[in-house]
Amino acid sequence: MKTLIPMDPVGRLVLPKSIRQSLNTPRTAVFEAEVLGNKLELTLTEPEPAKLRRKGKLLVVPKQGVAADAVKAVDDTRKDRL
Repeated sequence: MKTLIPMDPVGRLVLPKSIRQSLNTPRTAVFEAEVLGNKLELTLTEPEPAKLRRKGKLLVVPKQGVAADAVKAVDDTRKDRL
């Protein structure tokens, strides 16, 4: 799929809805950008899971639309902190 994507005066690009749908991107997608000669390559990546604290306790927050295993997430967090 090829399409023209204009850049605004601030340098922002907006991916058209048709491209976002074909990639099945979540609302808060993260892309890795790489310059190859005069081309820009964008690759959809998995963002780091958010780590939130409330009242000093760590919360496990799954990505939107993805089932999460809370026990595994807690174990992984414990391993990261050791």
